[in-house]
Amino acid sequence: MKGRSASAQPLVAVVTPVYNGGAYLEATMRCVQQQTYGRLIHVMVDNCSSDDTSAIIDRFRSQRVELITSRNDSVIPLQENWTKALCAVPAEATYVKILCADDLMRSDCIARFVEVAESDEKIEVVLCDDVFADMVHRANLPSDQTVFDGIKIVGKMLDESINWLPYHHLFVRFHGGMHSAEFFNGAPVHFDFAAVVRSSLSRKLAYLHEPLVYTRWHSNSLTSQQLGANQLKPLLERFDLLCTFGAQCWDEPTFRNKKEYMRAKLMRLAIKWTVRGRRDAAQELLSGLKERQVAPGVADWGRSIIGWISYMKWKRSWRLPTGPEINEAKFRSENF
Repeated sequence: MKGRSASAQPLVAVVTPVYNGGAYLEATMRCVQQQTYGRLIHVMVDNCSSDDTSAIIDRFRSQRVELITSRNDSVIPLQENWTKALCAVPAEATYVKILCADDLMRSDCIARFVEVAESDEKIEVVLCDDVFADMVHRANLPSDQTVFDGIKIVGKMLDESINWLPYHHLFVRFHGGMHSAEFFNGAPVHFDFAAVVRSSLSRKLAYLHEPLVYTRWHSNSLTSQQLGANQLKPLLERFDLLCTFGAQCWDEPTFRNKKEYMRAKLMRLAIKWTVRGRRDAAQELLSGLKERQVAPGVADWGRSIIGWISYMKWKRSWRLPTGPEINEAKFRSENF
């Protein structure tokens, strides 16, 4: 906040749940210490790591940004650990920034997020362009606009026409109490996505059209596990989320069509998997639709195939190219 002393600024808690983060954690913690924003704490919960995570955390004690840390006695599920980390945020915090233990932020990231959030008390979530797999990825949003109606953004998230949003980098207004305990309860896998959806529905979302965050892509990351080759559970979960929240975004006919489009997409995926020899995965996907009481009939298969071309045209209408390339060294140098 320009012109305000650190003591007068809103308190921001950077929250990092970590499990065996030794390979990347030092760079992540350093980027927090390098933030230009003054009133900042770093909350970390070590999920009983067996590597050098604890030693890395200890090296950052007594530095400029205070650490609030704890360590689990045994490994707990990922979603539980995220919730435990959020519950450790002090009540006096105004905002929370989630920072995964292998990701990075530009040094002005928190300052920029706070600045836009403070401009409108109805802004609940702030996100931005993301450097993912060393390429800039952007949301499909007007470049001349920063603040958006939350319901409209959620609609684009649910039907996947947003192009890209780094949900795991969410910056959110902090409400504490039971809100923290329930914040990540919306979905077993896409709990960060569900948290952004619920937070945005009745408020506003701000989006900064600059790459202020860096998502590291590697085989053990949460992102790679969720975005890996046609993960079945996340696909069905996204359908569930559309069914859960869609009525708050669209009128009934539109909502019904959106559900049908999503189901048809999953049916086409089952066809593709079958052709490629993944019959078990295809059958499991279809079983998932049957469990949700939306099993396709013969006519539905025909409509899904006919709709393939129009679906691809629709997808091309909003899909944005990635780039430019920003590798980790360039991002950390901030010379871009």
